[in-house]
Amino acid sequence: WSAESLVLSREAPRAHLAGEWHAHLATLKPDAREDEQATLTAAKLFTDYLRACRDERFAMSLLPPGRFLMPGNLAGSPALTFAPLEVPAGGQAPDGSLWAMMVRRFEAYKDVVVRPFFRDHFARLDRQIVLADALSAFNSGPEALHDLEAALAGILDCFNIGRSTILSSLFRPRIDRILFAATKADHLHHSSHDRLEAVLRRAVSGAVARAENTGAAIDVVALAAVRATREAQVARGRDKLPSILGTPAAGESAGGEFFDGNTEVATFPGDLPLDPEPLFNGNAAFRGLATETAGTSDFRFLRFRPPTLDREGSEPPTLPHIRLDRALQFLIGDKLA
Repeated sequence: WSAESLVLSREAPRAHLAGEWHAHLATLKPDAREDEQATLTAAKLFTDYLRACRDERFAMSLLPPGRFLMPGNLAGSPALTFAPLEVPAGGQAPDGSLWAMMVRRFEAYKDVVVRPFFRDHFARLDRQIVLADALSAFNSGPEALHDLEAALAGILDCFNIGRSTILSSLFRPRIDRILFAATKADHLHHSSHDRLEAVLRRAVSGAVARAENTGAAIDVVALAAVRATREAQVARGRDKLPSILGTPAAGESAGGEFFDGNTEVATFPGDLPLDPEPLFNGNAAFRGLATETAGTSDFRFLRFRPPTLDREGSEPPTLPHIRLDRALQFLIGDKLA
């Protein structure tokens, strides 16, 4: 795990974000006596690096261990107080060393977090939906897309995939349906939704090929569980641009303008390319959705308020969505037939 994490952290754009952690890592001697303070500092800097990678400017997806970013009730515990070390492959940690201390805590993390999660959750699943923020990865460039691709492949490797049978459902359930969902579909006009699906389909193409060989059904969909925007046609000269309308949350800003949580804005999010392949090859013509010149407003990353719901008669209001029905139909439709 240390070797894989270090290799990853030395690739662009992670290397720049890992600078402070790498500087501290260079001062650590794995064979030295265990040092609680050095361990705490290493864990903090490593967590700061993971958090920086998750920033929307970089949109990295492969960020294990996941609980470092969502510690919950384990915050500050030894199970989350470790970090990668430069150690020789196949070497043995000397007793009482910093290396041995990190190994103990890494094993504790697996015992306390990983194994119970797989035992109590994954082991019982027979259907799975995987949410992916392909839009943010696309905006951050090919590095983020390749990182998303690796993260999705890693997720599939964790699943027990295959055609479900009566025996497997009784003793060891298999996941026989997997839906990959590109979220934030409400940030695009519907005319680009099929292109968003194509980007995600390209990102999971290798993983999907392996899963389909097991007999599992795979699908890709662009969706929004809560639709926070509406669609409109905005005139610009003689052209009419397919745009979205929404109310940014209070405190959001774009192009030097700050929003109060009550003002609705219209934005043209741009068109995704018909062919997703150039996105993964680093073609500069397809880096990002912005079609405006530098310095103009761009609302792609604004957090929009949920829509105002109007009650009709005595019926409770319902949240608008995009293709949530299609997702449910794929995942459980056969169970309800």
